[in-house]
Amino acid sequence: MPHIIEHFKNNYKKRREFLYENGLLKYLTNSSGYVLIVVLLVISLLITMSTEFIMTAQTNINYIRKFSERLRANMLARAGINLSTIILKADKLGVGGSILGKKGGNKDIDCYKDLWALNFPELPLEDGFLKVAIDDENSKINLSVLANEIVDSTAYYGITQRFFLNMGLPMDYADIIKDWVDIDDSRSPYGAESSDYYLNLEYSYKAKNAAMDSIDELLMLKDMTPEIYYGLEKGAYEFASDLVDNNKGNINIDLGFLKKISSLDKAGMTEKINEAEEAMKFRIAKEKSKKLSDYLRVNGERKDFTSELNKININTATFRVLSALTDKMTDDKAREIISRRLATPFKNVDEIKDIIDDETVRKNLLSVKSYIFKITSTGIINKTAVKITGIYYRDGNKFLYWSEQ
Repeated sequence: MPHIIEHFKNNYKKRREFLYENGLLKYLTNSSGYVLIVVLLVISLLITMSTEFIMTAQTNINYIRKFSERLRANMLARAGINLSTIILKADKLGVGGSILGKKGGNKDIDCYKDLWALNFPELPLEDGFLKVAIDDENSKINLSVLANEIVDSTAYYGITQRFFLNMGLPMDYADIIKDWVDIDDSRSPYGAESSDYYLNLEYSYKAKNAAMDSIDELLMLKDMTPEIYYGLEKGAYEFASDLVDNNKGNINIDLGFLKKISSLDKAGMTEKINEAEEAMKFRIAKEKSKKLSDYLRVNGERKDFTSELNKININTATFRVLSALTDKMTDDKAREIISRRLATPFKNVDEIKDIIDDETVRKNLLSVKSYIFKITSTGIINKTAVKITGIYYRDGNKFLYWSEQ
């Protein structure tokens, strides 16, 4: 036993002396332990490289999957746009009347009884969904024609003034918008032009002095806050209980209803639709939404403000837009127009001459047909959604505006 202890002591002394004279690295390279160190270093390096490779591969896989889903969702949304244009063309040919019986509108007018106006349900397609909506832009006020290259102030300027006043907002916005779209740099009484306002901003720019490209361009105008544009500010005299979602009538339709009417003949289909309409009783009032894009638009015919493209369709105009048509328009008169069209859509503007007696207004500003529509199509694949918004000119078969999100 003593000799074993002595052996370890001698070995320890040798190792200590060697380390003292040559250092740890020299000792390892002259010892079998260095092999273990090298192996550990190599393993650590391989683990680090493998981890980095796996993370990179996973990131690339997720990116490719997300890209693939977005591409498919985009194709789905585009298909929805194409479907919507087909629906609008079919309606123009009067096909909607044969499909939906009494609910289908007259091809010579546009109203909320037409095929395009239905609130289409979300359609399940393979592993995704498609949702489309068509809105009538001729139900809105065209801001781009408040003034043009010929007229300093058109009749739509007065309508816009009354609209903002009825919304509980200053009429000044009509001047601000007019100065933005007119061709000169002369400021209206309550407006704003390049020289006196926009060029003096920290991040300056000039007034458009031309037709607006999109409705959200309003956010560039003086005093136009996001709260006002998106309708987040409440009117001082409006209460939620006095408002309604819309005044369109029964435009809702679900997949179950579609399947049911698809098995009926025309007479049976019409009967079922009539039953659904009779079951719905609507209250007519101002719309809840105060979002400006629900009532205002920017596309039409700028050179001739009396063009059909600029006119407001009395069959589809909202309560808030109808209320702004003339100085004599009251809530009761707006309610009467909507009540009549819910029963039977107007075939010509003279059918409301007892409410709007000014023939110039009826002939130059109002219509029973629509030409420009907003199509919103959303394609959804798993959790990836692509939304396409297009402003479509039906007679010209072209898009005046296109946006993808």
